[in-house]
Amino acid sequence: MASVRYGLSHLLAGAFTLAIPASAKFPAARATVHVEYTSHCVSFGPPPGERLDFDTLGNERKILDHRHVARAFCFDRHHWSLRLPAIVAQLGERRCYFTGHSNWLVIEDITHRGEPVEYEVFFRLRRAGASALRLVIESAYVRDISKGRAGIPRNRRSIVRFRVMAAKILRGEAIRDPNLSHF
Repeated sequence: MASVRYGLSHLLAGAFTLAIPASAKFPAARATVHVEYTSHCVSFGPPPGERLDFDTLGNERKILDHRHVARAFCFDRHHWSLRLPAIVAQLGERRCYFTGHSNWLVIEDITHRGEPVEYEVFFRLRRAGASALRLVIESAYVRDISKGRAGIPRNRRSIVRFRVMAAKILRGEAIRDPNLSHF
């Protein structure tokens, strides 16, 4: 039986320039956004309190994440991850949702086999210099609602435009959970 190779070059670290338009209070700015991807974009972990059975899954699928936790290479996540560079390149135009876990989420509506699915991309954005940001794509997958796990709650108050988020982080401003805002 021939082995299949799955390329990961699309998930190599990279960078892009983000133009931040001027506002009433602040001048226009440009930032270099350094992008990194974690193994969670192409692998899955065990359910809470369990371990993955690599005798069943196959040892060739075993991946150790950044915390040295064993995860399994996921063919579906790899397939969807091929779209990540294009999604990241369009982040400047995107709305992002606060997850409630100190990270953010952007959702790409993708059609798969004639049905729309939501590809959820979880990330953290941090300042990396006066005009630089570090974007870590922590995980990305199509949520399987058939497994009974609800998606991240999303409402209007939890939406923040990526450019606004980037501008605030560059200026050293805190970004609070938008759901805690009082109107």
